[in-house]
Amino acid sequence: MHTDDNAFTQLLEAKLALVRSQEILPEELIALVARVAPLLRQAQAEAVLVLPAPEACASPEAMFAGAPLLLRQHFPFDLKQALALMPALLDQLAASGGEAENGAKALRQALESGELDPESALRAFLDGDDTLFAAWRTRLPGSPRALDFLLTSALSPSLCAAAKQLAARLPENLPHEHGHCPLCGSLPFLSLLRDKEGKRFGACSFCGHEYRLRRIACAYCDESDQDKLKLFRVAEYPGVRVDVCETCNMYIKTLDFREMDQPYLPALDDMACVALDVLAQQQGYKRPTLSAWGF
Repeated sequence: MHTDDNAFTQLLEAKLALVRSQEILPEELIALVARVAPLLRQAQAEAVLVLPAPEACASPEAMFAGAPLLLRQHFPFDLKQALALMPALLDQLAASGGEAENGAKALRQALESGELDPESALRAFLDGDDTLFAAWRTRLPGSPRALDFLLTSALSPSLCAAAKQLAARLPENLPHEHGHCPLCGSLPFLSLLRDKEGKRFGACSFCGHEYRLRRIACAYCDESDQDKLKLFRVAEYPGVRVDVCETCNMYIKTLDFREMDQPYLPALDDMACVALDVLAQQQGYKRPTLSAWGF
């Protein structure tokens, strides 16, 4: 195992231990993430991509006006890899037992019978079309996010790999006037404060790209009136706050890494403070994105 692999394994184990210490998420779900995370990391390193020609991307002028480099339905991804990952991901989901196993079995049967076309399902995810996913959530009430998890996980390695390459095409000095991702136009699932200056970054819910956000503005509707922006903290979660917007009624969790001397894995750090999602939702605020795992 390479040094980088050792470091990732240690970091993953530390983050999962933190998630377990909260005693909120079921062990079956945490164990699923523990099995899938190394698989996706390896897949990201192996993704084969064909990037679009520069003329197919938004112009610098359009990007300065707020357009993303590419719309998510045009984002490059490794279709062959995504299709190959799906059976392995269903195996991992089935290994969780219970309702997750039943969900994996139903999805596998639908794929094998042709009822569910895998490429069409992946395209629906890219298009942001929730019709198929909503139908499967109703069909699998015991494991409603099974299809979301399957497709999110199958696509995320190559989407993240593409984002790393496409980030080099972003114009310099791009303003941080909008909350959406400058690469794909999607919303962040988490925000981060880093560096001594407390620069704010968003973690994209679609391609994983981390990008600058305005420090005082709603990440979802761009509201900047401080009277409509509030935040709350919980003593048990130092370095984490919840930013809420009274205009759109949405919230986003913000991790302050100026206060936490540790590496971060946004997808795991999000899980480690899920209790704050519960509190925000109890107060009537909504989260417009799923987690990085599709649930």
